Amino acid sequence: MNTNHIAIEVSRDEHYKTPYLKELKESWPSLAKDFRHYCHIHSPKKGDLWVWTSPEGQKFVHFILDQVEGEQQDSQERIQYFKQALKKAKKIVEEEKIQFLNFASKAFHFKANEIEHMKQVVEEVLGDTAVKVSYN
Repeated sequence: MNTNHIAIEVSRDEHYKTPYLKELKESWPSLAKDFRHYCHIHSPKKGDLWVWTSPEGQKFVHFILDQVEGEQQDSQERIQYFKQALKKAKKIVEEEKIQFLNFASKAFHFKANEIEHMKQVVEEVLGDTAVKVSYN
C-alpha cells in the first residue's frame, strides 16, 4: 500500500494546463478525465476535496480552491477554502492511516506571502495526527 499522498490545488474547471498538472495528465491521462467526470456528477464547491489513485497506487489529493481556473480571491478567502479542504483531508489521513502528505508547491498557487500562513494552517489542522508533512 502506498502511504505517500501528494496534495495539489485544482479549480472546478481544471484543464491540467500548468506545467506540473500537465505532467501529471501526460503520465496518467485518466486523471484529468476522471476529475472532469467527478465534477460533472458531484459539482464540487470551493473547499472540497477529491482523491484520485493511479494504477500504481499513488494517491493525489485534489484541493478545490477555485470554481473557475484563474479566479481572483484575496489571501484570507484562499486560506479559508484551503483550511476547509484540509479538514476533510484530515479525516482521510486518520481513516487511511496516511503516513506522508506532500504539498507540491508547484501545484499550489499561493503567493510568496501566503506560504507561511498555509504552513501554519497545515500545522494547526494536521498537527495532532501522525502524518509527516513535506513541501517541495
